Amino acid sequence: MAANDTTLTERQMLVLRLRHDGRSQEAIAAKLGTTKQNISAIEKMARKNVERSENTIKFIRMLETPIWFEAAVGTRLDDIVGMIYESADSEGGGVHVRHDGVALASKVRNLARNQIRHRVVVTSFEIGITSDGDVMVR
Repeated sequence: MAANDTTLTERQMLVLRLRHDGRSQEAIAAKLGTTKQNISAIEKMARKNVERSENTIKFIRMLETPIWFEAAVGTRLDDIVGMIYESADSEGGGVHVRHDGVALASKVRNLARNQIRHRVVVTSFEIGITSDGDVMVR
């Protein structure tokens, strides 16, 4: 893939590729004739660019998500799972949720990790169900 098809520079792509292959920053610096600090800065900026790209994709997916509802403070995680299935069946015209109950609870807990404590919502948030049955949190 060419750099001009991504948000990364050629150098960032090279550094990430070498890091993915298990090379240390020191080894990459020696190979490219630069310092470890420079490689560290390149890698940090590359990872920031990747995160921004992922957030852009997430934003677009949110715009295309037809079903949203609130998980209010005090709602139990098990109840959220039931609410997701119920909303998909009623509001979505029978959208098939991709995950079973256990996987769905795990996904919601991971996506809303700061808003759920001990399987109970401590800060309200919104849950979305995409047309292809995936779940999002905002």
